[in-house]
Amino acid sequence: MKYSQKTRDLSQLIAENCTSCKRCMKDCLFLQKYCDDPQELFDRFLTEDLDPIVPYSCLLCGRCTVVCPLQLKLDEAFLAMRQDLAKEKLPLKQLKSVRVHQWLSTSRLFCGWNLGKKADK
Repeated sequence: MKYSQKTRDLSQLIAENCTSCKRCMKDCLFLQKYCDDPQELFDRFLTEDLDPIVPYSCLLCGRCTVVCPLQLKLDEAFLAMRQDLAKEKLPLKQLKSVRVHQWLSTSRLFCGWNLGKKADK
């Protein structure tokens, strides 16, 4: 996978500046599952291919940036990875259930309002 320069720059910034304090990992099940610390994860991203499910597993909540003493934007880096993957049209079969959920949650059958009628005023 060829990632954009923006994605590589964001990742490089994190890999070079993260002090491995692990504050971001305290409340993040995603980081706890996929790495020992963010610096290691982004070093790995820069030197080898990560499984595409990794960036899609981040909730993009931004909590990591809030607690990071350096305000490193891990969520922005994972979003950039996702955007690059989407440009390459890399479908992830692990995410098929998300597509089905989105389709069902907006269908007339499961929706709380009728899409065919105008709301009463």
